[in-house]
Amino acid sequence: MNDNKSILRVLREKFKYTQEEVSKYLGISQPAYLKYETGETEVSMEGLEKLARLYGIDEYDILEGNMEQVNFAYAFRRDGVANLEEVSHFQQIVKNYIMMSNELEKIR
Repeated sequence: MNDNKSILRVLREKFKYTQEEVSKYLGISQPAYLKYETGETEVSMEGLEKLARLYGIDEYDILEGNMEQVNFAYAFRRDGVANLEEVSHFQQIVKNYIMMSNELEKIR
């Protein structure tokens, strides 16, 4: 992984999530998640997929520390930790819609 430690923190703060909320969503402890953000531990592929889905970006962008994509992430207010799974599904729908729209524009 490149510099995913800073992008994980930037994404989490952009979406106004706490480390505890994200760690619960990932099914790990808060200290374990902190190690992801500080770069002490690499994120598992499953964790990477969940984080990418939650933030509406590609796994590759997290791996490469692509801060440009952070600006395109779609944040919206959430009601609590129980809804993070729903948030991640919605983010995936938005991401897919944008990709499809871009492909349609290429055809036209």
